[in-house]
Amino acid sequence: MTGMNTRILCLMLSALPSLCWAQAPSVVRVEGAVAHPGDQAIQPERRLADVVVQAQPAADAYLLGSSYLRRQALVEQVRLRAGILHGLTQLQLNADPAVVETAAALQQWVQAHAATGRVPTVISPRLMQVQPQSNPVLMAGDLLRIPVRPDHITVLGAVRTSCTVRHSPQRDARDYLRDCPPSAAADPDSLYIVQPDGRVQQQGIALWNRADPQAVAPGGSIYVPLRESVLKSIDPAFNNDLATFIATQPVSP
Repeated sequence: MTGMNTRILCLMLSALPSLCWAQAPSVVRVEGAVAHPGDQAIQPERRLADVVVQAQPAADAYLLGSSYLRRQALVEQVRLRAGILHGLTQLQLNADPAVVETAAALQQWVQAHAATGRVPTVISPRLMQVQPQSNPVLMAGDLLRIPVRPDHITVLGAVRTSCTVRHSPQRDARDYLRDCPPSAAADPDSLYIVQPDGRVQQQGIALWNRADPQAVAPGGSIYVPLRESVLKSIDPAFNNDLATFIATQPVSP
């Protein structure tokens, strides 16, 4: 595909902007809080840790919140997003006004966030060098974004209003609900915690399944799921799918 055709395709696929990164066929790109941003050439068997070391993360770089984006992950994420949007459309036909309101708000959020191709990755050069399974071989078009450390977490889902809350070290995830209360559509039994490295954790919060306290790292998100009873006829995996999609979104400072 020529450069002109690629630019035209990028303009047409406005819902999939991540398809348009790193057009050069033999480079990876590094952006964000690094001393040497830009393209790096791919060499045989070159791995992600090599790129991180060469880019030299800045003193305020937040490696835990790094986003490693791969074109190969886009197709699955586009399908995931489409399924979530379909489910949210169906939920807005529910007889419960709280469910309808939550579904409409979540639909607006998902429509504003495209598939990115982000894959969960722990960016720690030393750890990656001794654990090859955590240090993927680079592919053309890969993109690494390293943000600065944020000071907040985000609470969204079945809440009265989605909100950004100042991060508090070691604060249990469920305690953040005091600042961002659940709505009547919320599942009373669990939360989904999306850590800034893309890991998704489910935490029991009811008396019968209460889990140990779980902290949320800066830049993470808490997804308050919808009641399981309203999802049975639509998609029992809906809450897990939405939490997984939230994990594909890059961390913002």
